[in-house]
Amino acid sequence: MKKIVLFILLLIGSANTYAQTVAETDLIGTWKVKKAIALKDANKPETKELVSGFQKATYTFNADHSFTFDTKSNSKMMQQLVKMFQKNQWIFDKKKKQIKVGFKKEGYSNITFIIKQDGKKIIFLIEDAQIEMLMKKA
Repeated sequence: MKKIVLFILLLIGSANTYAQTVAETDLIGTWKVKKAIALKDANKPETKELVSGFQKATYTFNADHSFTFDTKSNSKMMQQLVKMFQKNQWIFDKKKKQIKVGFKKEGYSNITFIIKQDGKKIIFLIEDAQIEMLMKKA
C-alpha cells in the first residue's frame, strides 16, 4: 500500500514539474512588465533608471526569431538599448531556461533572460543587471 501511495505522489510531482516547463512556443508574442525589481545595487541611480525603463518596456519574441524592444522611457540609457536591440534575433535554451538576444555571429550576447515559472507567474531575470521582471503577455 505504501508503494502505491508513493507512486501516486511521484506521478503528481512529475506532472506538476512538467506543467511548469516553459516551451519556446509559449514565449512567442509581446510581453509587458507588471513589476520590475533590482536584486542587486537597487539604490544606484543607474539601476533605478534601468528598472524604471524596463518597467515601461515591451518585449516581442517573434516566431521568426526576430526580437523587438521598445520602451516609453525617454532616458538616454534606455534609448541606447532600443537602438542596440534593433534587428536582433533570439534563441531559447530549454535546458538552461534562457532566452538569449543578439546576433548569431556574436553568440546572441546582447542580453540574457533567465525564465522562471512560479505557478502561473512568468518571471524574466535579466542576468547581467540582476533585474527581475514579473511578466504578462500583452
